[in-house]
Amino acid sequence: MLFNSFAFAVFFPLVFILYWSIFNKKSVRIRNLFLLFASYVFYGWWDYRFLSLIIISSLLDYLIGKQLYKINQVHKKKILLWVSIAVNIGLLGFFKYFNFFADSFSDLFALFNIHLSRTTLHIVLPVGISFYTFQTLSYTIDIYRKQAKPAKDWIQFFAFVSFFPQLVAGPIERAKNLLSQFETLKKPDYRVFRSAMMLIAWGFFKKMMIADRLAVFVENVYENPASANGLPMITGVVFFAFQLYFDFSAYSDIARGTGTIFGFNLMKNFNNPYLAASFGNFWKRWHISLSSWFMDYVYIPLGGNRKGKTRTLFHVLIVFAVSGLWHGASWNFVIWGILNALFMIVLDPILNLRHKTSLSHIFKSLLIFSMWAVSLIFFRAKGFSAAIDSFKNLGFGNSHEIVNFGLTHTELILSFILLIVAILKEMADEWKIEGIESWFYKKPGIFRWIFYIAFVLTIVFLGQYGTGNEHSFIYFQF
Repeated sequence: MLFNSFAFAVFFPLVFILYWSIFNKKSVRIRNLFLLFASYVFYGWWDYRFLSLIIISSLLDYLIGKQLYKINQVHKKKILLWVSIAVNIGLLGFFKYFNFFADSFSDLFALFNIHLSRTTLHIVLPVGISFYTFQTLSYTIDIYRKQAKPAKDWIQFFAFVSFFPQLVAGPIERAKNLLSQFETLKKPDYRVFRSAMMLIAWGFFKKMMIADRLAVFVENVYENPASANGLPMITGVVFFAFQLYFDFSAYSDIARGTGTIFGFNLMKNFNNPYLAASFGNFWKRWHISLSSWFMDYVYIPLGGNRKGKTRTLFHVLIVFAVSGLWHGASWNFVIWGILNALFMIVLDPILNLRHKTSLSHIFKSLLIFSMWAVSLIFFRAKGFSAAIDSFKNLGFGNSHEIVNFGLTHTELILSFILLIVAILKEMADEWKIEGIESWFYKKPGIFRWIFYIAFVLTIVFLGQYGTGNEHSFIYFQF
């Protein structure tokens, strides 16, 4: 079920009414059972058959988590941990990477003139499997490390794994943050609801007004990169960097706002990444839940920065390569990951030498954004050859050609205006400019409600629909 769908427009208020009027007044166990049921309806709306994978993963890690907490023998705990890792990664690997590795293995032998028959299956990638797999894995690993305690009952844990606001595209929550929130009943708070609804509305604004509008242009550019010579290709590269960010951060905002509506505090997944002054800082701001996951469960276990400079650089390359592969079963994603590792390894020492002035910060942010946007060619292009064609066509061309890629002059101007508005909003958040918000909430209720209604109607009537826009969130494919 998509947030920006009619089904969710019916589902959300229905669940909200039942939750606050009936189930949140019962016991915690009954409340959690209702959330579990609602989450399974939310996920099963897409394809109910894949609920079995969530159930298998949840049941396995619930049982293993209980045993890990009870057992004291180190070797038995390691066996249980590796069973959890093997099953979870095995399911993820089969559904997401079977065809990728089968084709890569065949291509490798072909280099030596050994031709193997390809065994390719028609495997449908379950939505959200990369996210909830990492969430359940962190649970068992944290219990093994004695950094978390097991869930009190299976309903609590199953609800934690499948909590519908963040089930499909994160944030990837840790047990120590989210699991404990399923242990207490919540109290309704109008001010909390108001802030949450504003966050949700802002998410829909970024998704439907900006990301989906840019998606039309980007799709036309990358559908045939050979025809997008010069300025259209540059514009497409820049637009995709913004499309990806506003699409994914929109989902996170809607997820966080929805979670807050039901009394749950989800972690912030983005923190104005395009205002970062170094690549290291960028990755602390971008997809925070995934970046911190790889830091805690891959980088540090490998040895982090504790085994010398050379090993540290090697660990960084491994983490970014694996992170790229997490995003998709394609060598393009691996290349994208390694490129960003090299940016951080090579450029950060230079960027950190510059004086910390406002002007230097702006220069650094623009440089980082430019390098990031260029690396995303591998992220977005449909194959390696298409990515190379896109690189070849970077350069300056005639400005009038830009209107041949799905957006009219008016739509392009509107796109740039909306981007400026969103960037200014991010700058205000970064610099803690809170005067506007406090001024707004001091206004009479009638003024605020007129604004709310106008804002929603703007999204409804000026949001992007139609050809070139599938409405789905980009990270659903991962």
